[in-house]
Amino acid sequence: MGADKASGRRDGRARFSATRLWEDLDEQWPSLKFLGFGAYYAWIFLCYNSDVLFGWAGSAVGSDAMFAMYLASTAALGVVLIAAGVFHNVATRIVESRSAVLSMAGVAAVTTLTAAWSSPSGSQDALFMVSCALTGVGTAFVALRLGSVYSTVGARQALMYTAGSFIFAGMLFFVCIGLPHPVGLLATAMLPLVATAFTMAATRGPVAPSEDIVPMCELPRGYFVRLAVSVVVFSVIAGVTKGFMALQQPLSTVTDQGVIIVFATACTAVLLFVLVGLLVREFDTSQLYYPIIILACLGNLAVPLFGGFGVIQGELASIAYNLFILMVWCLLANVANRTDLAYASVFGWGRGASAAGTTIGWFAGSSLAPLLLENPSNMVAFAMGMVFVLLVVSMVVLNERTIGQALKKTRNSQANQAACDPSSGERSDGGAGGFPREGAWTKSCNALAEQAGLSLRERDVLFLLAKGYTIEHIAGELGISFNTAKSHIRNVYAKAGVHSKQELQSLIEERKGALQAGAFR
Repeated sequence: MGADKASGRRDGRARFSATRLWEDLDEQWPSLKFLGFGAYYAWIFLCYNSDVLFGWAGSAVGSDAMFAMYLASTAALGVVLIAAGVFHNVATRIVESRSAVLSMAGVAAVTTLTAAWSSPSGSQDALFMVSCALTGVGTAFVALRLGSVYSTVGARQALMYTAGSFIFAGMLFFVCIGLPHPVGLLATAMLPLVATAFTMAATRGPVAPSEDIVPMCELPRGYFVRLAVSVVVFSVIAGVTKGFMALQQPLSTVTDQGVIIVFATACTAVLLFVLVGLLVREFDTSQLYYPIIILACLGNLAVPLFGGFGVIQGELASIAYNLFILMVWCLLANVANRTDLAYASVFGWGRGASAAGTTIGWFAGSSLAPLLLENPSNMVAFAMGMVFVLLVVSMVVLNERTIGQALKKTRNSQANQAACDPSSGERSDGGAGGFPREGAWTKSCNALAEQAGLSLRERDVLFLLAKGYTIEHIAGELGISFNTAKSHIRNVYAKAGVHSKQELQSLIEERKGALQAGAFR
C-alpha cells in the first residue's frame, strides 16, 4: 500500500515535471513552436516537388504515381479538415492531446514510407492508395495542431512566423534532396513527426477577455465565407496548372523544377521577413493580395506567348500558390485569434478549402489535358478564362479593401484594449479636458503604478500583465524583445511586492474593490 502511494507521488512529480518542462521551453523559445509549419510544408514540397519518394525505383515508377498520391492524400486531407471544421469541439479535444496528435503524425510518417515502397505497383495497388490516403488523414491533424499554435497570434506576427517557416521549409527541402536515397526518404517521412514535435512546447495562453473578441458579424459581410470561396477558386486554378503539368513531364524532371519553385518561394519569404520585421512596423497583410493575383495571372497570360502550358507557367503557378497559402494562413490566424470562431473551425474550413480546391484542380487539369493538347487555341481560351475568373474573384468576391477592413477592425480592437475597463466596459475617450476617463480597473492599475514608482514602460507592462497576457504577447504588443519584456516583468513584480501574475491580479482586484467602496478617492 505504501509502495503504491510512493509510486503515485513519483508519477505525479514526473507528470508535473514534464508539464513544467514544456512550459519553460515555450517561455525561453516562444518562436520554436512556429517552426513546425516549416517542417510540415517541407513534407509537402518534397512529396510533390521532388522525386525523393518515387525516384528510387527508376523507370518502374512514372509521374502517375505522384499524381495518384496527390489526389488520394489531398482528398483525404480535405475531407478530414472540413469534418473538423464542422465538429470543431471534438477536433479541438483531439488536437490539444499531445499523444493523439503525435500518433496521427506517426501514421503520416509510416504511410509515407509505405506509399514510397509500394509505388512501383502504382494506382492499381490497394496498399499504395490506402497509404496515400492515410498520409492525408495524418497530416490533417498536424495542420490543425499548427492552426492551434497560430491562433495565439495576430496577422502581422503570423506573417513573420510563416515567412520564417517557409525559409526553414526551403532549407529542409534542399537538405533532404541532397541526402542519399534511403536517408533522404526516411528524413522526408519523419517530417510530420518533426512538425508535431515542434508544437509540443505550445501552451495555450489565457483566453482573451470577451471585450477583446470581435464578433464575426462585425467584420465585412460574409468575410470568412468570401475568404474560403477565394481559397477554393485560387486553389482550383493552381491545381489545374499543376495537374496538367504533372502528366506532361517525366518524374526525373520534377526535382529540377521543384528546386526553382522552392528556391523562389524561400527567397520571397526572406524579403517579406526583412520587410515586415525590420523595415515596416505597420505592414498590412492585405497588400500581398494583388501582387499574388497578378503573379498567378502572369502564369496563364504566358500561355499564348509560349504556345501552351510550359515549365514557366507551372513554376509561376506554384510560386503564386505558395505565397497565397502564406497570406491565407496569416489571415486565418487573425480570424482565429481575434474573432469568436473556434480555431478548429477556422483552420478546418480554411485549410480544407485549399485541399479540396487543389484536388479538384489536379483532377480537372489531368482530365482536360488531352482535349487542350489537341488544339492550341483551346488551351489559350482556357488560360484566358482562368485569368478572368481570378480577376472576378479578386475584385468582387474578396478584394484587398475587404481584407484590409477586416484587419483594421481586429487591429483597432487590439489597440483599444488598454483603453477599456475590462470589468465595466468603460472606454477612455470621453474624459474632461481631453484626458481619458478612467474606469475602476484602470484607476486601480494607475494607483498601484504610482505607489510602486513604475516607469512608463513598466506601467505598460503592468496593464498587460494584469490582463493575463503572456511574456510573448507583451513583447509583441510593445515592440520589444522577449528578454526585455521579461526584465520589465521582473521589475514590476519586485516594485509591486508580488511574486506572480496571479498575485498581481489579486492585488489590483483588491484595490478596485476598495475604490468602488470609496476607500480610494
